[in-house]
Amino acid sequence: MGEGTEIAGTAEDAPQHLVPTGTVPGDVELSIVVPAANEELTVGEFVEWCREGIRRAGVRGQILIVDSSTDNTPRIVLEHGAEVLRTPKRGLGRAYIDAIPFIRGKWVIMGDADLTYDFRELAPFVEAFRKGAEFVMGSRFRGSIEKGAMPKLHRYFGTPFTTWLLNRIYHTNYSDIHCGMRGVTRAALEKLDLKSQSWEYASEMVLKAARLRLVTAEVPVKFYKDRAGRVSHHRRAGWLSPWIAGWLNLKVMLIYTPDSFLLKPGAALLALGLLLSLALAAGPIRIGNLEFSLYWMLFGVTCATLGYSSIQIGILARVLHGLR
Repeated sequence: MGEGTEIAGTAEDAPQHLVPTGTVPGDVELSIVVPAANEELTVGEFVEWCREGIRRAGVRGQILIVDSSTDNTPRIVLEHGAEVLRTPKRGLGRAYIDAIPFIRGKWVIMGDADLTYDFRELAPFVEAFRKGAEFVMGSRFRGSIEKGAMPKLHRYFGTPFTTWLLNRIYHTNYSDIHCGMRGVTRAALEKLDLKSQSWEYASEMVLKAARLRLVTAEVPVKFYKDRAGRVSHHRRAGWLSPWIAGWLNLKVMLIYTPDSFLLKPGAALLALGLLLSLALAAGPIRIGNLEFSLYWMLFGVTCATLGYSSIQIGILARVLHGLR
C-alpha cells in the first residue's frame, strides 16, 4: 500500500481513510473528490494536475481519491501527497456517497482520475462558487473536445438529445449534462441526498439540482482522449457498457421526472381512451366515409388501460422518491 496513516474505518466493508505520513488534515476551501479503480497509469500525474489547479485558483485544497483498485493506485496517490479513501467496488455513485463524511471543503469538484479532464483549470469553478453558485457544471461543448475523445454517437446524438430533453422539461440552459467534471457546494451535495450507486448518479445530480432550483452555473472544460495504454472503464466492462449506462441514465430521468414522462402522458392516454370507449359504447359511429367500430373501441380501452397504469406508476414514483 505504501506509507500512509489510517484514520478512519473499522468494519471490513467500511471506508478506510488514509493520509500521507506526517500530514495533518486542516480546514480547506476546496475538496477535489474523484473515484479511481486501477488508474496507476495516470493517477500520479492527475494528483499533480490537481495541485497545480489549486495553486492557480488561489485556494486551500484537499485532494481525496476514492479508491477501489487492485493495483498500485492507492500507493501512488499517497506518494504524491493526496488522501485515499479505500472502499469496496460498489459503483461510481456509491463512491461519492461514501466520501461525503470525509469532505472538508465547502466546495467540491468531481471528475475522473484518467487525465481526460484538465484539473489544472479549476479557477473558473472557484470563481463561479464565489459568485454564489451552488452547482457548477462543466461543459465539453463550450470548451474543447480532443479528436477521438468522445464517440460520435455520444457527441452528436446521445448527449445533445438528453441535454435538450432536460432543458425542455426544467427550463434550464445546460449544454452538456453528462460532463463528468462538475462542482457542488458541500451543503448542496448533502441536500441532493444522492441515491444512485452507478453511472446514473450524474443524471440524478443534474435532475435534483433542477428540481431544488439550486443556483447553477456552467463553465467550459477541456476533454482529452485516453492516454496511450489506458483502457477506459466502458471498454473494461464490455461493449454493452455504454448501452447499460445509457439505460441507467434514462431510468433516472423516468424516476425523477414522473410528471413529464408518466403522469402527463398517462392522463392524455386515459382521456383519449375514455373518450373513444364511451363514445362507441352505444354502437359504431360513422363520420362521412369513416366508420368507428369495435376495433376503435378496443384501441380506446387499450389507451385507457395504459394511461391508468402510467398514472399509477407516476404516483408511486413520486411517493417512493419523496417528490413534490
